[in-house]
Amino acid sequence: MKKYIFSVLMAAMAAFTFSSCEDVPEPYTQPTKPDAGGTTEGEPKGTGTAADPFNSIAAINYCKTLEAGVESDKEVYIKGKVVSIKEQFSTSFGNGSFYIADDESSEKFYIFRSLYLGNKKWTASDPELKEGDEVVVCAKVMNYMGNTPETVANKTYLVSLNGKTADGSGSGDITGTAKGDGSAANPFNSVAAQKYTAALESGVVSDKEFYIKGKVQSIKDQFSAAFGNGSFYIADDANSTQFYIFRIYYFGGEKWKEGDMTLKEGDEIVVCAKLVNYMGNTPETNQGGKLISVNGKTSGEGGGTVTPDPKPNPGEVATGENGGFENWTDSKPTNWNTNSAGNASLTKSEDAHSGKYSVQVAGTSNANKRLGYKEMSLKAGKYTIRFYAKAATATGAAVCPGYVAVNDGTVDSQNYNYTKQYVNISNTEWTLVEQEMTIEKDGTYSIVIMNAKKPGAAVLIDDFTFSLGSTAIIK
Repeated sequence: MKKYIFSVLMAAMAAFTFSSCEDVPEPYTQPTKPDAGGTTEGEPKGTGTAADPFNSIAAINYCKTLEAGVESDKEVYIKGKVVSIKEQFSTSFGNGSFYIADDESSEKFYIFRSLYLGNKKWTASDPELKEGDEVVVCAKVMNYMGNTPETVANKTYLVSLNGKTADGSGSGDITGTAKGDGSAANPFNSVAAQKYTAALESGVVSDKEFYIKGKVQSIKDQFSAAFGNGSFYIADDANSTQFYIFRIYYFGGEKWKEGDMTLKEGDEIVVCAKLVNYMGNTPETNQGGKLISVNGKTSGEGGGTVTPDPKPNPGEVATGENGGFENWTDSKPTNWNTNSAGNASLTKSEDAHSGKYSVQVAGTSNANKRLGYKEMSLKAGKYTIRFYAKAATATGAAVCPGYVAVNDGTVDSQNYNYTKQYVNISNTEWTLVEQEMTIEKDGTYSIVIMNAKKPGAAVLIDDFTFSLGSTAIIK
């Protein structure tokens, strides 16, 4: 009898326990119930490239193939309309979080802490996001906690907002008719160049040169002797999509010099250059192309305007030289320590990682010393700095790369920006130092390597490169 009563009581308690659990809210969002709300309706579209972005459903499906919490190994492009805003862009962190979808009936995808257009922080002068805006984002993605597909914080940025990109041009709506095949006999026009380059992977330079023809619509940087190149926009006419000609050299690939012809709006030009989809959102020529013709002329005779360079600098040498420290002038390595960004004493050393020479950078225990490259114009973006280092003595050394802004020829000596990844160096072997650094805005900068005051001994540097994607700027 006692066993029977005990069994009845236990059964009653079990029934009470299970019925009560049904009313307890789930402590975490379940995979079948995304926090984003919405439904699972709609069909996946796109391949995740710049030319064919994922829609929200395709992005979710892609994230679900990833292991929980593991970032994708590549950036993908995602397109949709903003259906709700979780955190509006603000100046506090410069980013915003929101949900996108094809429409209200489609499953939503979470864009988490995205930077603004051009991969930059939002500023008070930038328009806020609003529901209904159509966006394209470029991001690494993950399946957070194994149940929340989303972009990776601060590895996400707006490529376009309602068709407008960082430079104000339309990204989605290309106007005009594509013409040409990019050959010398049949050059691309601006529309064809834009479409071809937009289909390239972010930062990947085309494996061959193309010819591009158009009329100069606006001049961003006139030819000058400072760097010997110029940057401008071309198109068939004012109603066609423009294409950006970036840092093109003069006829024959030579540097422009004082007295050479400059360009003016309306000039019809042909250029030859490799192409790159810079940051995945700015189709342009890769630095180092050349001018082929201006108004039908294949030399500096006729067309354009001959004007003196407002800031002549006949002693300037081409950017990109002497990363191997093989060239020396007046006992100094060419292009290095040409301004106060570099404050160390430099000497030629025959202990080289490759070639004949390296540079020995003196040190002291009283202050950090710097090896500095000459100032140059750089675009905002993520760069890779790479070099070999070896301590000159048994004391060893420590190095750290960075950069400093140069404003109107004056180094901003109060604001050196280092990676803060110090590398200890021995004198028994050459050590590879390879780090990334992000330059936040377009400007003029000097790249530096700090020889740290702890321990403050001399260090050898060789085989230096500074790159943006696959493009070597210094080598």
